[in-house]
Amino acid sequence: MIYLLIIVVTILLIVIFNDDKTVSKYYNKYLSSERIKHNLGKIVREIPQIRTEINEGNSSRNESIVDVTGSLYQISYAEKLKEHTKSIPYWQHQYIYSYSEIKGATHEQQSFYAQFKNSFFSGEYLDLKGNTNYAFILFFDLLDEFLMHKNIVKVENQLEVLGRYYPKTSFYTNRELIKRLEIIGDPTNIARLKNQDNQYQNYYQEYDNWKLGTKYRAKLNLDESDVRLLNKVWQPHNNFSAIDYCCVEIIKLFLATVTSLTKQYLQEGTTIDIQLTIIADVVARKHLNYRANSPNYKYSIDQTKDQVYSTIFKYCENIVRESYEHKRKLSIDFYGQTPLAQKEFDDRVGLKIISMKSDLISKVNPPDKETEIELNSQNTSRWKNRFDEITKNFKAENINDYIESLKHLTKLNIRTASLENIYFEASKFIAKVDKQASLILYVYYLYCDLVSSKFDNKKMTKTVQKCLFSSIEQVHEFEKIASDLINTKDLNKAIEAASQFYTPKRKRIKLSNEAIMDANKKHSGTVNLLNEYLQDGLDVEGNSIKTGEVNTEEIKIKISSDVAIRDKTSISSGLKTTNVQQELLDIFRMEGFILSFERIELFAKSKGQFKNQLIESINDTCYEILDDVLIEEEDKNYTINPDYYNRIVSL
Repeated sequence: MIYLLIIVVTILLIVIFNDDKTVSKYYNKYLSSERIKHNLGKIVREIPQIRTEINEGNSSRNESIVDVTGSLYQISYAEKLKEHTKSIPYWQHQYIYSYSEIKGATHEQQSFYAQFKNSFFSGEYLDLKGNTNYAFILFFDLLDEFLMHKNIVKVENQLEVLGRYYPKTSFYTNRELIKRLEIIGDPTNIARLKNQDNQYQNYYQEYDNWKLGTKYRAKLNLDESDVRLLNKVWQPHNNFSAIDYCCVEIIKLFLATVTSLTKQYLQEGTTIDIQLTIIADVVARKHLNYRANSPNYKYSIDQTKDQVYSTIFKYCENIVRESYEHKRKLSIDFYGQTPLAQKEFDDRVGLKIISMKSDLISKVNPPDKETEIELNSQNTSRWKNRFDEITKNFKAENINDYIESLKHLTKLNIRTASLENIYFEASKFIAKVDKQASLILYVYYLYCDLVSSKFDNKKMTKTVQKCLFSSIEQVHEFEKIASDLINTKDLNKAIEAASQFYTPKRKRIKLSNEAIMDANKKHSGTVNLLNEYLQDGLDVEGNSIKTGEVNTEEIKIKISSDVAIRDKTSISSGLKTTNVQQELLDIFRMEGFILSFERIELFAKSKGQFKNQLIESINDTCYEILDDVLIEEEDKNYTINPDYYNRIVSL
């Protein structure tokens, strides 16, 4: 058989090439006896490129040779992708670990995948429009089929074509193929793949360094068993765990949780590995329909046990999130689409972790200053809990303690989009106790509001107005301070003016009533005319300032500026949002990026739309830019990550 292959390949090379040197070059590369079987298929695939090399090198020697340039074969495969006749069912990006993920897809997604696979085998490669989940499902589908047919040449050809048209899959080809070769026991091909161009060794080292155990080995002084355990975990990629301090706390809690589970199982006369194997067996037989002890079954057992550890890691992350008052929680369904598998996990693992929750929370260290700042920037309403504590513990005789606590809170929220609201609420709260402090805090609010993405210019409440101003003269004086701040943005000057606001002014001059009456008679016409002008307000350098008495006890203030009210955050024209979508995003921003279900329901109804469809339409519009959803559900609210909002604004 080997001799026949040598003859066939030699004839093939002689037909292609015209000079002995070139024949010798490719003979040495491909035809050593130990490589013949594996490289015959590769030779056939490389013929176009070989032709190109030969013709480019020898075109000057033989004018009769047709010059096949590199451009003929180095085309962009993306340009050859075929447009699907119908719209491709959107599949939100997720990490695909096995072919079984298709069972969690919708009926429309499963139906399209069947078409996608058939087209692939027919030589037609569909443009997935960024829905790479389908390509990765096919990637693992081909690998699972390889475990049945065990034809290495066939699967390598398939994976190469898949990687050519859907390049993201090619990064994982060698690693995943080697795993399957280890299952069926093929050391020759394993060695070949590992040594192929020395790429696997370099990749494996880089991939291993990315794993949690290897990455944090030195920092946390981990032993080998901890490193191996952590390397089984697929770390969730999100803004919370991306904070190094948070990630470290999750890792420490995860290791403590696994240790506690191990002790509990030993007390029950079993082991953690036995319990995880029982769960994995249910998944392999009931969810994936694999025959016991088949190659697919064995591979699934190891994969599922790693997935259990990854789910435990998610439990731990949610506990750390709760400890840090981070409202967004991870979804931790294990195999929700298979109730029996989910029940096995809950009974054997989930319920035990829940019973340990209070003890686990006590093990979490509080966040440091830098982490607090980052967490506050991710949660625009996180400051409210701490603010409530400050106001609850407030005592009138300790006004300085209140101010210091407030300063500390604002420092921790320096990157929070709703920083201005802290000053606004503090100004309201302290108004009845310390008018000067309240006025200064309101000046801080105006300044933060002014330099923020949009000048909202919240007005003082009626109660606060009555506390701070006792006369129309005081209203005019404060309006001048505010107008000057708006125009100059000189915060120090405004604070200095507010600090002197209640300082006693120079003595009033007492005028003669008779003289006033006489002057009034002489200039009554002029006075009436001036009154008509003044009752509507003052004009100060482009600012419209209006005051008026609402009743005998209350003063209404209105300050506006042509410069200040300009909206600087309109969504980029490059993002195709409708007027309704834009209006809802504006409301989110003005309300600190959090809105209740009821609020959005009312808004959607007022626009003749359904709430869920409106939210989904915005998320679909922004997904290609963010690679994530913009609007998330959180308890009974919808929230937006300010960083995501800023990204779509800054386009």
